[in-house]
Amino acid sequence: VWVEVRGPTLVAFYPLKSNAELEADPALAGALDDLAYHIGTAMDSLHAAGYGVEYCSGDTVWMRTGTVRSRFVRSPDSAAVGYVFTDTTGRRAVIYRVLTHLDLVEYAHEFKRAGAAAKAPTP
Repeated sequence: VWVEVRGPTLVAFYPLKSNAELEADPALAGALDDLAYHIGTAMDSLHAAGYGVEYCSGDTVWMRTGTVRSRFVRSPDSAAVGYVFTDTTGRRAVIYRVLTHLDLVEYAHEFKRAGAAAKAPTP
């Protein structure tokens, strides 16, 4: 699956797991529920800020900006879920963990302004 980057874009990434695998890993199941909840809650604010929002399963996110193609590969020793902030200039910031809806909006504004996301707060 390709993500079309037409402006500021937030891509949430997560592992592709079966229901049986999620039943065996309640922490990951909870993280996936939290990821979906917080993005859903932040969606109107993200869209109002000009962001496109995408969900991608698996360890690789393929992105296309016009004719330029790139990819992000999740580090194998990182958290299973997180976010890639990107834009049409090729700037990119990655956060490995679930963020609250308030943090998502704050980081989105910071990325749009500075091309980086502030250091994620410790859980």
